[in-house]
Amino acid sequence: MRESKASLHENTIHGRTNFPFVVYHGRMPEWLKGYPLHWHEEFEIIFISFGQGVFNVQGTKYLCKQGDILIIPPQKIHSIEQNQNEHCSYYNIMFDLSLLEENPDSLCAKKFFSRYEQNSELDNYLIKADTQLNSLIFPLVKELAGFWEKDFEKVALLIKARLFEILYHLDNSIVSKSSKYTSRKTSKSDRLKKILLYIKEHFAEQITIDQIASEFNLSASRFMKVFHQETGRSFIQYLNDYRLEQAALDLINTGNSVTQIAQANGFESISYFILLFKRKFNTTPDQYRKHLEKE
Repeated sequence: MRESKASLHENTIHGRTNFPFVVYHGRMPEWLKGYPLHWHEEFEIIFISFGQGVFNVQGTKYLCKQGDILIIPPQKIHSIEQNQNEHCSYYNIMFDLSLLEENPDSLCAKKFFSRYEQNSELDNYLIKADTQLNSLIFPLVKELAGFWEKDFEKVALLIKARLFEILYHLDNSIVSKSSKYTSRKTSKSDRLKKILLYIKEHFAEQITIDQIASEFNLSASRFMKVFHQETGRSFIQYLNDYRLEQAALDLINTGNSVTQIAQANGFESISYFILLFKRKFNTTPDQYRKHLEKE
């Protein structure tokens, strides 16, 4: 099975093995249209530096604007998409908690960091620009974002110091202390991960709602409701979008015809495929391929 542009469960090591910290910079739509639902082992902080975009975390959609900060603990399912025709510039700050504490039996590891590794929930994943918590961590996050494409060795201690400060403020503000709530949310998250992995493995086949609902011991109506609640979109919307992402990759990486690519990615109707493709990418499959070949 082919890998998508963004594997659902990222196994990539972000940063160096001996210093698992990295800063990425994204721009929509200039560099990418969006980033599909996925999760990873690292802690992620997203800082919106310009414009606005739609960020989905654990099934909740957030319209994030300049100055806003998103907190995404390990294993949380999230995605990024363009908000209509708006532009958005943002920085992804990613690090493994082992960077801050290598000893799992230490005070900090047990009392503070284990909460994130045990899938604890946050009271809020979005820290808006006009809040007190944002005013506390904004200068710290902005400083870390400024290390994009810089040599981390020269500022390694400073990076760790800033991350400790950020987690200190988060722990005092938005880390949920309710284990019952956490357990319920974690169970839903685990089920959604299994559903998304099933789609990844079978997207090229003809998947009916009855079929996938039965696979997870749910009625069709219950499955549709659960999927929409936990992803913010309908199952058909997600499946078609996933197929279109795969088709776009095939247009770049293969010489197959548009018809062959459509059929290989689960579209029986070529006209329907072209209609959806134009709706998503604002161009036809042929024009999309030609444009990228020129670039």
